[in-house]
Amino acid sequence: MQKVKKTLINLIFPVGVVAVVFLIWQIAAELINVTLILPTPAQALNQFLVYIKSEDFYINLGYTFLRSLYGFLLSFTIAALLTLLSVFSFARKIISSIMAVIRAIPTMSIILILVIIFSPDSAPVAVALIVICPTLYSQFCAAIDSIDKKLLEMSKIYKVGIKNKIFKLYLPNMAEGVLEGCANGISLNIKLVIAAEALALPVKSIGKMMWYTKTLLEVEKLFALTIAAVILSVLAESVVRLLKFFILRWKYDKN
Repeated sequence: MQKVKKTLINLIFPVGVVAVVFLIWQIAAELINVTLILPTPAQALNQFLVYIKSEDFYINLGYTFLRSLYGFLLSFTIAALLTLLSVFSFARKIISSIMAVIRAIPTMSIILILVIIFSPDSAPVAVALIVICPTLYSQFCAAIDSIDKKLLEMSKIYKVGIKNKIFKLYLPNMAEGVLEGCANGISLNIKLVIAAEALALPVKSIGKMMWYTKTLLEVEKLFALTIAAVILSVLAESVVRLLKFFILRWKYDKN
């Protein structure tokens, strides 16, 4: 019964938040009363329904998703490799310093610089890699640091093998932190890719569609594409969180 109640709360709360956002949006649109500045939720949703009947929309959305997925997987792989190197304290100091410098660079500067250097199709992926990799690296290092030091000491005392250390000590204890970082990172990753697309203008992308709607002052289309981007981000994050639930189900059942 407790689990059912918790599940219902988890479902109702996001729906309530979305309803409040749409209510505020509706009130603001009525107060401004200028569609060119702020369309109503109904106008944006109607345009969104038009988009989901269009094959071209799905092609653009698909290309954006593939760039986002590719960028995220690259970021994950590089961050994981750097985390492995960071088991050596000297290497960790160097890598952490580099990551701190990268995080300090304004995101817009990174986007503009990479758009100039890379091709329109590659620039969004490069942006995602540069911004997301330091974030994932920090999450992975924090996951390692969260492992109980007593367990590490015991593994040394009893001379536990490398294989058992990795699969029975490190991975089970790091899994929650790593997957949580991935859930947050993949959502941010999609936003960054779309932002870069709006400047790089690859042939097929949601970002380019947004740029055209802004240029032509088709604000209701811009809001409809924003809704599509939000849905894509939420779905991607939800898939990772679902994956996290199934991987760590033994831990949740125990609780």
